[in-house]
Amino acid sequence: MRKTTSSGAKLLCMTALSLLFSGLTWSAPPEGYRFLSYTEAMTQAQRESKPLFLYFGRYGCSTCRRMHAEVFSDEQVKARYNGNLVLAYVDTESGNRISLPNGERITEMQLATQSRIIGTPTFVYFSAEQTPLIKTAGFKTIEAMNQLEEFVSGGHYRTSTFEKFIAAQ
Repeated sequence: MRKTTSSGAKLLCMTALSLLFSGLTWSAPPEGYRFLSYTEAMTQAQRESKPLFLYFGRYGCSTCRRMHAEVFSDEQVKARYNGNLVLAYVDTESGNRISLPNGERITEMQLATQSRIIGTPTFVYFSAEQTPLIKTAGFKTIEAMNQLEEFVSGGHYRTSTFEKFIAAQ
């Protein structure tokens, strides 16, 4: 006896698989950027004496998707971040192992907890000396992302607070 599957069941199965695999990109960093793992980015930033941009995101983050579509798609943002910063992406729900600068091995999820990441997206900017400068969460405009990059990459943090830097613009 031959078993048959209805076309409705096949369609449902295909739709479910499509949604499952399309969701895998939701926790990924935006396309067109040179994001590295946390471990690789920390090493590269130190080696090149370059500031670091650390992006904490997660699967299903609607604000992350909005940032990707409306802000990270901007060519000026892309050029500035790729050119002036070392980029790292951390999935706040991931069990992927990373190495901290002190050699300790933890998961990306543990790093997010230790960093007190409450929501996503959260962006942390580090100086070339690996000192945390700014931690900001939620949706940011193209203008705000460019101002944050200029404040860090331009070294303005050495002589001003971010608030004073913005007020002087």
